[in-house]
Amino acid sequence: MKAPLTEIPEHLLEYITEQDPSLYTPIDHAVWRYVMRVSQAFFAKHGHPLYEHGLVTTGISIDHIPLISEMDEALKKIGWRAVAINGFIPPSIFLEFQSLRILAIACDIRKLENIGYTPSPDIIHEAAGHVPIVEDPGYREYLEAYGEVARNAIITKTDLELYDAVFELSEIKEDPHSTPDQITQSQKKFEEIAKREVKASEAALLTRMAWWTTEYGLIEVKGVPLIYGAGLLSSISESYHCLSDEVKKIPFSMKSSINTSYDITRPQPQLFVAKDFKELTLALDEFANTMAYRPGGAYGLRLGVEAANTVTAEFDTGIQLSGILKDPLFTASGEEAGFILSGTKQFSIKDHALDSVSADAIPDELLIPLFDSKITHETREALIQKLEGGGLPTKTGLRVFGRVKSVILSEERVCLVLLENVRVTDHQNWVVFAEPRRIYPLPIASRIVSVFGGAADRKSFVLKNRKSSLKKVKSHKTNLTSENAALNALYKKVRDFRDEGSRSIPTLDRVMDSLDSLDSEDWLLRLELLELYLKLEPTHPRVSQIRVKLDGLKQIVPDRIEMIERGLSLL
Repeated sequence: MKAPLTEIPEHLLEYITEQDPSLYTPIDHAVWRYVMRVSQAFFAKHGHPLYEHGLVTTGISIDHIPLISEMDEALKKIGWRAVAINGFIPPSIFLEFQSLRILAIACDIRKLENIGYTPSPDIIHEAAGHVPIVEDPGYREYLEAYGEVARNAIITKTDLELYDAVFELSEIKEDPHSTPDQITQSQKKFEEIAKREVKASEAALLTRMAWWTTEYGLIEVKGVPLIYGAGLLSSISESYHCLSDEVKKIPFSMKSSINTSYDITRPQPQLFVAKDFKELTLALDEFANTMAYRPGGAYGLRLGVEAANTVTAEFDTGIQLSGILKDPLFTASGEEAGFILSGTKQFSIKDHALDSVSADAIPDELLIPLFDSKITHETREALIQKLEGGGLPTKTGLRVFGRVKSVILSEERVCLVLLENVRVTDHQNWVVFAEPRRIYPLPIASRIVSVFGGAADRKSFVLKNRKSSLKKVKSHKTNLTSENAALNALYKKVRDFRDEGSRSIPTLDRVMDSLDSLDSEDWLLRLELLELYLKLEPTHPRVSQIRVKLDGLKQIVPDRIEMIERGLSLL
């Protein structure tokens, strides 16, 4: 077992928030308790064998929303960590946390009206869904491998637009102040982007694999499909129905998972069943072999250009260029021969940014040519002589001229030359490019060995290019509103009653009277009151009154029939 990370990397700190237990309302704790009690009963039979044990060993309480700091201490024992975040964070950041064996856990909790399912990450999904199964070593191995592979995935401009739409939709749906019109407009915007006919990126395909495994996966145990995906473990509604014959059960494979799209707003019509977690890890490695970061070359270059987003091209001499790739060049035989580098740039060696190359001092667009392999083995002196003399010939026959300011080596080979007064000529000595004013960093390389998403030195790139408008929220939101304040006060009285072990029936009667006076259609508090009456005085008249009221609420709020009946079954 690997030792847990002791310090969180600096560039990830801004995504970490502070969990403030005081922001959770009594209704929130009741929602958590209901979901966990229903889940514990259901997943004891239909969930992964380690589900219940995982709840205990990872510090997850049934009756109270857990502290992420306590989960962090429990996870350290198996080489993992937990940090608190606010809902959605950029996919690349989430995956970087995961690759470091850190579970990023959203602090917010769903509203009571979304108790069965919410598209927004919340502490029920992250803690009660993901955390318990981390107890399984095979699952941990898959999570870590997935994080490493996905960190290299190329994320396209369209991926980012879809992420923004999902983020907005989830935030609006869970905001207690949102209007129906706002929700409708946000839903429409998400659907418009999701329906675009675009080629699925590496990141999109990997997201599908995660959806059908870590979120909605089933695993076969003694011939029976059991639930391990966090999306199902945290959705007491969908998990209850997903094992029926109405939902297709398909044997898991790499191709089937990445070629099957999904809709986060609707129950899934099919699920994939894995033989074991090792099968997932092998499928992940199979897919990684098709990604640009492993083969590189012309294939990787084309995928990098299609992204229209920041990627890194790594060359055979060790130099790494991060930015937006444009206008790829190829030889007559189809080999990569160069490209234009634009956008926010970074030059690195072995994932460490070169301080000697300032992005502010170089041109907005750089022509990056590739050279014959013989040139990449030339001595420093020979390269300088050619650049300042007859020119350095590229793979496509262009020649690069310039005055050498400095040379950077990697493993005793020249990998980068900083030039002044650069010009590039064609076969007829016509100048096709010139940069007389700024420093021009010229990589010396013959092949692109890898193309991967994001910058090579992520920490440096994030810290140097952090947007001033980035929202840094110190704590999560609360579901307390002026409209539900009185109801929350009644929930608190019931919670205090239970926690203190009170046996005062008159106290319950007063809460019941207050609830009736609010003319509330709340069903969960009535379930909690019924539970206490049954424990203290099963024949009390209030028992039948509450049951009649709950039956009436089923007619008024039909989408709560299942929730009420499952709550009653626990009693």
